[in-house]
Amino acid sequence: MNIIRNTNRFRSALSAIFVTATVAALAACGSSAQQRIGFIPNSVQMKETDKLTHEWTAPSFNHKQYTEVVVLPVTTPAEGAYGDLTDEQLAELRTTFTNKLNEAFKGGMGAAAGAPARKLVIHAAITAIKPNKPLLNVAPQTQILRRGYGFASCEMFATDGDIGSVVAAYMQTVDTQRLGTAKYSSTGTASKAAEDWSTEFFKLVTK
Repeated sequence: MNIIRNTNRFRSALSAIFVTATVAALAACGSSAQQRIGFIPNSVQMKETDKLTHEWTAPSFNHKQYTEVVVLPVTTPAEGAYGDLTDEQLAELRTTFTNKLNEAFKGGMGAAAGAPARKLVIHAAITAIKPNKPLLNVAPQTQILRRGYGFASCEMFATDGDIGSVVAAYMQTVDTQRLGTAKYSSTGTASKAAEDWSTEFFKLVTK
């Protein structure tokens, strides 16, 4: 009987160790917030809204003063920060993000008819990508430690005209999620994030 009890205790201890290790690994994998790289001017004092998101708007900013919005082409300025993605894949992501920003801002900023011409310029960069590993994301048992999961990060800001002061800024890291199909593509997380980032930045500058 003592042998059986000792064996059961040993198995329980092993199970507890496994669960603890798994939880710790999942926590580590799910926390990949990236530091700002300087695309947003350092003078902008970003405020944390959650552990993966920071934003800022100038106290005097009024979006309804702007009669035009110009979205500059998205950049990927952080050399070596995009894993093994090819130039073609990065170019496609830049185009996707630029298009999503144009879609988000296509309705304008709500300026009154006859308001003086004033231009808001949107600057955006994908600052880091850890590509997904689709082959590791097919079977549920291979996803437990998220070894095939990646992330994507961005920095964005808006200026009053082409070379005017910064009036709003936003940065975020998006982790690959278990639900959805983004995990089945190396660029899936970044591509999906481009749409979400565009929507969130539009909400920020029009709230």
